[in-house]
Order: sequence, then structure tokens, then C-alpha cells
Amino acid sequence: MTETTENVVITIPDKTSFTFHASATTASEGEEFVVGHFRELTVKISGSSTSRELKFFAVDENGEKTEIAGTNKTDFQLGSGTLNTNEIWDFDIAGLFKFMVEVVSVNGDVTIKGIAVS
Repeated sequence: MTETTENVVITIPDKTSFTFHASATTASEGEEFVVGHFRELTVKISGSSTSRELKFFAVDENGEKTEIAGTNKTDFQLGSGTLNTNEIWDFDIAGLFKFMVEVVSVNGDVTIKGIAVS
């Protein structure tokens, strides 16, 4: 979407929300986000689980998963997974086909949501 003001064009990034897992209580691959034209993804991990293991993946056109690293905004460490909750992660997803967050294990429930911007 663009807006013009006195011959100045301002590009406003497109943004969308996505839920990978909603109160997941068992291990699962969850929903896959189709990247399309989006370039950056912020992922929020929350829930009441007392323990969990999550892995981050890029998925290609053939369904093959490859671990992908993101930046934990809490401590600015790189990682391709986490054992923690109440975290926010940033990912560069430009050029990927799909992105997913796999719940490897969970004791309680975990919710994983993302916001992608172009």
C-alpha cells in the first residue's frame, strides 16, 4: 500500500499475523507459514507449560525441513530452537518457501504466534 503527500511516495509494509500452535499440549509440527513476499518474521512464544522444546525450520517446495536460526530478542543470541517460554524471536525469511515451528515436547501448553512483514 502506498500513500502520496505532495509528490512524496511512502511505502507502508504489508503485515500479517499467523498462529503456528494454539495452546498445544502435545508434540506436533503445527501450521506452516507460506512466506510469499514477506521478508521478516517475529515469533512470540507463550503459554503455561513448565517445560518445552521447540525447533525452527525452513520448509522447501518438496516438504524438506532445514533448521533455521533466528535471533532471540531477549538476549540477542542466535538459535535454531529454544527450551524457554515468554520469548520473542526474529527471523529473516526472505527467499524461503515456508517457515514452521515444531513442538518437539511440551509439559503443559504452549502458544506460538508470528507477525510477518514485507
